Parts: sequence; C-alpha cells; structure tokens
Amino acid sequence: MKIVTSLIAIAIGFQSTAAFVPSTATRHQLSTTTTARPMGIFDYFSEDARKKREEKKEKIYAEQEALQREIIARRSNPEKMEEYEAKVRVRRALRMSGEDDAAENMDMYNGDNDPSQI
Repeated sequence: MKIVTSLIAIAIGFQSTAAFVPSTATRHQLSTTTTARPMGIFDYFSEDARKKREEKKEKIYAEQEALQREIIARRSNPEKMEEYEAKVRVRRALRMSGEDDAAENMDMYNGDNDPSQI
C-alpha cells in the first residue's frame, strides 16, 4: 500500500512540475485582414493622412513666403512703407475707439501679393 501511495504522489509531482516547463508544441496563428477599416486615431499614420498633412504644410509655407515677399517689397519701397504706416495708424485708431470689427476687416495688404487670395 505504501508503494501505491508513493507512486501516486510521484505521478502528481510530475504533473505539477510540467506546468512550469514550456511546451514544445507551440502554435503560431497569423491573422490578416483584407478590408481597411477606419480606426480613428490610427488613421493618422495612413498614407492618405500623411499626404493631406504634407499638402496642408506646403500651403502654409506658400502663404508665409508670400507674406514675407510682401514685407520685403514694402520695406524696400518708401512709398509702400508710408502707405502701410498710414493703414496701421487708421487700424490703431479704430481699435482705440472700440471698433474692433472694422479694424479686423481692414485690408492691410494690397497688390498682387495679397495672402488672403492664396
């Protein structure tokens, strides 16, 4: 009887130690999807989203370059600079009198390099 109980104890001991040993038969399952689904925040990394960001960035750069060209042209021409300073004085007077909407709608740029038309 002692032999049977000791054999049972040994068998249980082997089963419990097998829980801590990695199994040799591991299964690798690969799942692939064939349909593209909108994933919310993960759409940021898609090719289309990257192209849209690049186009938006290029548009902003073009607008900023046009503004910079307008500033350079104005600084090199004294007549344009006087005209700009007069517009600034008018806009400041409008703001001081409380007419902020009129000051916001005032056209500070003129000529072909108007950045609002880009």
